[in-house]
Amino acid sequence: MLKSTIAVNFLLLTKLIMVTSILALFDSAIAQVDPQWLKSWREAIDMRPGNISAISKVVSEEEPGIPFVVKGQLFKPNGRVPANNVLVHMYHRDHAGFDFGPNDSSLTTWRLQGWVRTDADGKFEFHTIRPAPDHIGREGGHIHFTIVSSDFGKQWAPKIHLLDDGGFTANEKRASETAGQFAWLKEVTTIDGVQYIDVAIKLKENADF
Repeated sequence: MLKSTIAVNFLLLTKLIMVTSILALFDSAIAQVDPQWLKSWREAIDMRPGNISAISKVVSEEEPGIPFVVKGQLFKPNGRVPANNVLVHMYHRDHAGFDFGPNDSSLTTWRLQGWVRTDADGKFEFHTIRPAPDHIGREGGHIHFTIVSSDFGKQWAPKIHLLDDGGFTANEKRASETAGQFAWLKEVTTIDGVQYIDVAIKLKENADF
């Protein structure tokens, strides 16, 4: 009887240690996330629509800026198998280079953002306006993606930059080219006044936060 009680207590203690370790790792990951970003992210989650398809219209017809379409495809970590039914969140600056409205003061979450759920082939589209360079000249136009996968957790994808904004070193261009289809410096094409980029994203084995 005593041996049985000791064995049960040992198993309970082992499980408690495992749960505590997992929670500690989770807390450590969250602690490394920028608090302002995390606040914006949580608000984006709260605002997430109930019905999410593979195509998202981010802006209204009145939004100033160049019409811009992001055509994307998400892959599993091996880079070959499309990742279907995965949530992808996107945000970027507006035509004046602000994230949070005029003078970045009107919102706590990103003003131009959207959600998609990848289709059977891992594909998705965002219809938006071209992101402008930062209003104080820190960096060129780019797009942020955050992925929510039931298999691989919450992850940040590499920022996608627009090549024709310039300012990239030869080494940066070479590194992007080496990534092949998963390059993060993207050529922009224009058709009938609408600009397009094609993006491929590869999931990582482990979550970021």
